[in-house]
Amino acid sequence: MFKDAERMADKFFGGNFSAYITYLICADKHGVARVIQTEEIAVAKEEIAETFQEYEKSDANDSFIDDILNME
Repeated sequence: MFKDAERMADKFFGGNFSAYITYLICADKHGVARVIQTEEIAVAKEEIAETFQEYEKSDANDSFIDDILNME
């Protein structure tokens, strides 16, 4: 059972076992249902990750991001 908990901590909490245990306690205390990630969500996350990997730093991109964040 401990190995399963370690795998879950690695998968969802970056290996932070303490954070995983804290999540379990809070979910139990507050009646939060634990939702298993669907294939559709997994694919969407993978597509977003690929988009970030394709990002190239440039003045045009920096300006676009600054405009979105209303920064100068």
